[in-house]
Amino acid sequence: MDRAPGEVQASLPDDLARWRDQVEIRIQPATGDKGTELRAKPGGEVSHHELRLALRRAKAVLEAGEVVRPDTAPTHPGPLGKALQLVTNRAGGGGRL
Repeated sequence: MDRAPGEVQASLPDDLARWRDQVEIRIQPATGDKGTELRAKPGGEVSHHELRLALRRAKAVLEAGEVVRPDTAPTHPGPLGKALQLVTNRAGGGGRL
């Protein structure tokens, strides 16, 4: 993301900041002077899946100011549609089966 590490540290979104005591969060300059790298490693009772979603939302908020979601979940009448919805739901994109 195109922000200085100190700025990211000071404005860490709630999705990630709430687990600050339970996860290892690394904020460092990205290689090639391309902004900041944000990493998180789970610990305690935080699952990889929960942390991955929180990290994705935090990066979206830091980069765009909000978490952008599709207006509607992808739909398809057959089994492929159900599989697509399942993957979208698991990735935090919403929609229902």
